[in-house]
Amino acid sequence: MSDEKELIPVEIFRDRTLSVLEIISEYLKEDKGLSYHEIAELLNRNDRTIWTCVNRAKKKRTEVKPEVKPEGIVVPSEIFKDRTLSVLEIITEFFKEEKGMSYHEIAEMLNRDDRTIWTCYDRAKKKRKAKEVAQ
Repeated sequence: MSDEKELIPVEIFRDRTLSVLEIISEYLKEDKGLSYHEIAELLNRNDRTIWTCVNRAKKKRTEVKPEVKPEGIVVPSEIFKDRTLSVLEIITEFFKEEKGMSYHEIAEMLNRDDRTIWTCYDRAKKKRKAKEVAQ
């Protein structure tokens, strides 16, 4: 797999009609042409989970999917291999800690409420801390 296929543009997350995992799965299947198995490997998920996400996305889609521009902010797909956090918590943690963005900037970029982003980040921190204590 090329590096380009492993980068996910942030703009796809603005769509609120689908879950975050459905959006990622649909993007990698439809736009990048990856197989269900390749997507499952990339995201550390089961092939059937990916198949279900892609098919749910197709059923939920009422409008034509907007064209994704290759330029812009991207997220490395390897961050989604971590199954201890939800997909939205992972994205929020990535932009808060790796990119130093504010809750508001992340919320604007992902088309979410600022409080949702704060909650996702707070949950991610608590889960990380609980994992450290357990070890």
